[in-house]
Amino acid sequence: MCQIEKLRNEYPPHNVSKDCDHPSLICLRIYKPNDGMATLSEYDVKPNSTICVVICLYNIPEHFDDVVFDLHWGYPYSTTNYLDVSCLLFQGASYQSVIDWSKGYSVAVRHSGDVMDNRRRIGHHTIKVSLQKILSNTHLFFTLSAWSSPNIAQYPNPSLKFYDASKPGKDLCKTTFHHARNSQAVIMCSVSRNTQGHSEIFESGQLSAGNAKNYNRLIHTIQQLISRGCIKHTRGRN
Repeated sequence: MCQIEKLRNEYPPHNVSKDCDHPSLICLRIYKPNDGMATLSEYDVKPNSTICVVICLYNIPEHFDDVVFDLHWGYPYSTTNYLDVSCLLFQGASYQSVIDWSKGYSVAVRHSGDVMDNRRRIGHHTIKVSLQKILSNTHLFFTLSAWSSPNIAQYPNPSLKFYDASKPGKDLCKTTFHHARNSQAVIMCSVSRNTQGHSEIFESGQLSAGNAKNYNRLIHTIQQLISRGCIKHTRGRN
């Protein structure tokens, strides 16, 4: 039995199995159907390999079409300034295009542009995605970046939520980025289709340089994630 102590408030309370006190996202011990402990070599994992833990934030139901990624952030204390949510589209590891505040829409992805509440000092971006119009071998990467500040720390409480466009009051998943305060940008999450053709949202949290003025370094970071196998492969278009 896995008995290594963990901080109580650090992880979800659900156990991975009756043989382990840790949630499945935390403990990498693998058990066989007969309750025996498996080894990585049985899964053809070579010595000195890098293992990427891919966390699925949400399995999008098959009947969903229009969905919304919704970001809010607080203004910096001394001025009005912008965080940018951008959607970078890739086919395999090949960068295709970007949708952001200045390049507002494509066939399947539409950006709201800057929505600024000066009275409450809150900035707001939304990206609406029509899932049925996305090619099955296309990955969507959602990035957050600071426009004119050196890092995200200048902007209080950035948070991302996701919902069905027909039910904007019902958040289906959300995440925050406290670990990214000292970074210029963070790759928040990605959307890919699994082998059954269903769309899934995967958490990333990968830090990066780059912003909406120049995406080159963000593109490079995403391509590194793909090359390391941190993005699930999808089936090709039929």
